[in-house]
Amino acid sequence: MATSTLSRWFHGNVGMVTSVIAAIAIIAIFQIINPFFLSPQGRVTLVYAMSYFLIVACGLTFVIMIGSFDFSVVSMLKLGAIICALYIDDLGLMVIPLALLACTAMGFINGLLFAKFKVPSFLATLGMSMVIEGIALYLSRGFLHIISNRAFRSIAVTFIAGLPSIFYWALAIWGVCIFIALATPFGRQIYAIGGNPTAASLCGINVVKKRIYVFMLSGFLSGLAGILYMAQFGGGSIEMGADMSIPLFASVIAGGTSLAGGTGGPQRTILGVILITWTQAGMSMNAIGHDIQLVVFALIAIGMSILTANRKTMSIVK
Repeated sequence: MATSTLSRWFHGNVGMVTSVIAAIAIIAIFQIINPFFLSPQGRVTLVYAMSYFLIVACGLTFVIMIGSFDFSVVSMLKLGAIICALYIDDLGLMVIPLALLACTAMGFINGLLFAKFKVPSFLATLGMSMVIEGIALYLSRGFLHIISNRAFRSIAVTFIAGLPSIFYWALAIWGVCIFIALATPFGRQIYAIGGNPTAASLCGINVVKKRIYVFMLSGFLSGLAGILYMAQFGGGSIEMGADMSIPLFASVIAGGTSLAGGTGGPQRTILGVILITWTQAGMSMNAIGHDIQLVVFALIAIGMSILTANRKTMSIVK
């Protein structure tokens, strides 16, 4: 009986188990190749690489949990970051709610297009990403913008117990997302919608409204990540976040959240984020080209998709 139970658990969590093994292997390999990898300065580099990334990935996780896609998360990150860079001198820290409101509004439009007007989520969010990119380009004029506001920068770069404050923000947001997913009616409804939206609707769940809320949450978290990104780096342009989409989707899938929806969650996403961002940092430390990095992330995404796919419930249009 115990063996049978263990076997069922393993088959139901094969993605998570694989991610844990892969993450341990990656850390060991890079530490052997480069002892700097887990040194105090190396740990700061790893934390900086994963923190804002984890926040975006948590928002994307909720979208994938309902069996949908959001290809606009990177564009919303850019929009939030650029709004901060452009208006920080005029508005001070009040620019933060402005950036969050703008990105949440974009998420609302994504959700409306998908849930109300029945536009497939991949098409709706891909189209909106172009709209958001255009807005960000218009606002920034394509120039590099630098932030010198110390209060704003301190949000991300103040060191506490040897690690930057952006890391604690990321952990706090991750914890809140876990609470939402596992301990609230909204979270349970998301799992139900991802598992079977028709059955969820028959059970009295307002599927349209909940889908819109999920995309709004994704927009909010993408905007928050953009704010912390700008606070961390102190500047940026329309090129920020380039080639980030593949690693983001790879991190969510590698954490064990199935593209079919209804399984996984932010509690697992951190595993995928560690696997992807630490692999990226390790390859960068060892001067491995960006082109090779993208190939590696794509292969991870494909491999984990195969492991986590539930082909009985996958649909063609998402």
